[in-house]
Amino acid sequence: MSEVRQTYDDEIDLFELFQTLWDGKWLISAFVAMAVLFGGLFLFLQDTIYESKLVYSADTIPPFLDGNKASNDFQKKFYSKTVFEDWKRNDGNVSLAFDDFGGTESVDGVLLTASGAGRLATFSGSSVLIKSNQLPILDDFFRYCDHINELLTKGYLVRADEELKMIGSRFDDLVTNDIIVQNVLSIDRYIASTNKGASAFVIQRPTMPKVVSQRAPKILAVSVVLGGIIGVFFTLVLNAVKKRKEQLAKA
Repeated sequence: MSEVRQTYDDEIDLFELFQTLWDGKWLISAFVAMAVLFGGLFLFLQDTIYESKLVYSADTIPPFLDGNKASNDFQKKFYSKTVFEDWKRNDGNVSLAFDDFGGTESVDGVLLTASGAGRLATFSGSSVLIKSNQLPILDDFFRYCDHINELLTKGYLVRADEELKMIGSRFDDLVTNDIIVQNVLSIDRYIASTNKGASAFVIQRPTMPKVVSQRAPKILAVSVVLGGIIGVFFTLVLNAVKKRKEQLAKA
């Protein structure tokens, strides 16, 4: 009988809990509304974030190189401070600073990988995401990427010539090996295409900047949850205080 009584009491307590929360639904809703209001105000005071996409794709690359390796080469050049400073010095009309988008940052003299959220430009697949709506900055990134394209094209052309010389020095009788002949012909075709003006990559101009707000749903969701938790807490506290006063009044 005592176990049945205990179970009955627990069910009553659970019912009372839900009843208390239901009675305090307006108070809980008020706290949720205030939390959402503060979250929205926080978002409103934040600077608007714009994003433009600059797409690049491998076009004419040597046969001994695949698209993934070429894309990695592009990203390494993009985040090379030496490459950027040389380009900026030769161009003379650049508003960019390497620290705004560089892949590393110095903390107490130690180079660390910079966080993607704080960079002006980051890579996403085969595109560069530029967080800016300023057309001069977008144009600077386009010209910088075009400069990297020229460097890689020249570098690949040199490597293709070296590859031919290496094959020629090691294999005197090329005709006897079909695989070697195919490699030589592929490299020759690549060199001919590059000499006619083909580039390693096709660089598209940045798209028109669009407003992005990736954090807004998260901030609003957290606001709703926190507001609900605080509202529930206050409802239970007020109910406990009310019951305590009633018990004291009866005593």
